[in-house]
Amino acid sequence: MSIANEKYTPRLDVIAFVIIALSFAVRYWFVDSGQLNLVQDEAQYWDWIRRPQLSYYSKGPLIAWVITTWCQVFGSTELGVRFGAIIGMTGIQAALYIGISRVWREYRLAVYALLIAATLPLLNGLGILMTTDNPLIFCWTVAFFALSAATRNKPDYTPGNLPFIIMGVCIAVGILAKYMMIAFLGLGTFYALVLHFRGQLPERFWGRYLIASLAGTIVGLLPIIIWNMQNDWVGFKHVAKLSTGKDKPFTIRFLPFLEMLGAQIGLLAPWWFPFIICGGWRSVKKSVIGPIGAFDEKYRHLLQAALFFWPLWLAITFWSLKARTEANWTAVSFMGAAIVGGIALMRWWEKPHRTNRGRALLAGTAILFTAVVFVSPVIPLPDNLNITHRLKGWDSLGQEMHRLAQTEFENSKQVFLFSDKYDITSELAFYTPGQPITYCLWTNDRRMNQYDIWPGPGAEQKGWGAIMVRKRHQNSQAPKLARELFEYVSPPIHFTGTFNGEPARKFTIHICKGYKGEWLFEESGRY
Repeated sequence: MSIANEKYTPRLDVIAFVIIALSFAVRYWFVDSGQLNLVQDEAQYWDWIRRPQLSYYSKGPLIAWVITTWCQVFGSTELGVRFGAIIGMTGIQAALYIGISRVWREYRLAVYALLIAATLPLLNGLGILMTTDNPLIFCWTVAFFALSAATRNKPDYTPGNLPFIIMGVCIAVGILAKYMMIAFLGLGTFYALVLHFRGQLPERFWGRYLIASLAGTIVGLLPIIIWNMQNDWVGFKHVAKLSTGKDKPFTIRFLPFLEMLGAQIGLLAPWWFPFIICGGWRSVKKSVIGPIGAFDEKYRHLLQAALFFWPLWLAITFWSLKARTEANWTAVSFMGAAIVGGIALMRWWEKPHRTNRGRALLAGTAILFTAVVFVSPVIPLPDNLNITHRLKGWDSLGQEMHRLAQTEFENSKQVFLFSDKYDITSELAFYTPGQPITYCLWTNDRRMNQYDIWPGPGAEQKGWGAIMVRKRHQNSQAPKLARELFEYVSPPIHFTGTFNGEPARKFTIHICKGYKGEWLFEESGRY
């Protein structure tokens, strides 16, 4: 359906509502029908809610608060853990549409940007999996348009205080979700400086902007700083280590860079990537390279969209030349990507010579491949080709833990579970019947994690039995430290999990007996 050459009509809101509602319904179905077990970070975040703290080793406390809220509604289930992601992505899509259509008053662009956002693979993933990027992007999007409203400059018009209040709240809440929210301040300040030097800022902007930014930053960081002060600053050390990479001479890492670039193209969607690059370049050309001086609101929008897409996306993508990066680190730039992509898509779609067949082909491709994302867990692909294979089999592992505790020990109530990996530790906690407290064994080949900060089993568990779980099928004996903790540790037992009756992840299990009552930990752990 073409929406070319229209100003605002209620039909645009109807189209947007249908897109948002269908996206919500599909995500809800996917989660409620149990298509995937929790991924390791989701299980870990859920485990955090059982021991509330001001902050945590790798993230702020917001993720735990969100999961706590919905687990009180749906229980400690996959839906309870993930409903925050489902509703959060609905909020992101609504904020994007309302921001462009009501704050920017670019009504048609709002629908095009929403269509792109609803079919970006990364955003669809974040609408299913409960990660810190979901509330971060919501706060980022709302703050983005609050900044737009705060910098609106019209004759005889000065923005009120509400945009600054909204922006300050979003900065605070966003930091509680993920430290990346601090980058918003840098981009927002640069955007305001450009407008300032072009004489485009409204009166009394800087004072209110600085107060909102400072207040939001202090409120967001305060619990995180207090927690880090109490825990040897391990959270900040962890983030610093991740961002700088290993201590070694600088080298150019071409292959990791190509992998990162390929991942970005995939997460932005190959069918949208050309539009995003073209729209991003047009935004730069029109707002920065073009004539300097007074410019209308549309150029102002192009400038803001370009600034909130290019710098972060390019910096993080090219940082993979030096250090290890994760593909989702660019997630906040995807909001800007949807906007600049929508700009190019609108120009392409509304050209007079464009045929309905071409439009249908593009829209159909986006919708088809988005549908494939949601049905991929049930596609009978080989293990090495199915990207969801590594996410399956945790519930069957939990059932196996329950069976072994009942059959291998005299008293099943005096058995604890542990692993040498945080992901297995957290999955054991969620999927084992009764959802017991589990522990993560220290080994010299891993980084610290939240479990290292919490106490391990103590003297009161002396003499207990335990079950250790390691990843994959391994023929080696248990790690030396594990053998030092118990009187007896069994040879490796291979176990293959199942999902819907099909083979899934593989594990190695050790039956441990006679816990000596002392949980060992290497204080000089890597961050």
